Amino acid sequence: MDKLKYNVSRMGTTFLTIKNVLFILAIVLFVIVVYKYVKYKNKIYEAKRNNEIHKKMKISRERQLQKLEEEMIINKKKMSENLKNTDKEKSNKVLDSSTPKPNSKDKSTFSHFKDYSNYYKPSIRDRYKGKAS
Repeated sequence: MDKLKYNVSRMGTTFLTIKNVLFILAIVLFVIVVYKYVKYKNKIYEAKRNNEIHKKMKISRERQLQKLEEEMIINKKKMSENLKNTDKEKSNKVLDSSTPKPNSKDKSTFSHFKDYSNYYKPSIRDRYKGKAS
């Protein structure tokens, strides 16, 4: 039994030898280097992916701008046609208004004898203000 105790204590002391400590440090450094390398590769991959996405977005924005420009050109043409049509209609109306239509009544006369009191009724608040002042 004494030999077993001696062997167990000897295992604990041999674990931290210079050779084992250097081996542990080498493994830790190797893990750190691998981690940094993987992280660096991920950054490169992400940068490439972002560049591709940026290019695709730029192309799609250019397409949208081209579509909008085409729509604007079409709308300008429509508006110019509408303006031409309205100008023609106005000129036709001006020509038509110079000649009175048959069977039309002249409503431009103003009657001095007509009762216009129902057209304007002041509100109650205005009535009270008028009496108070």
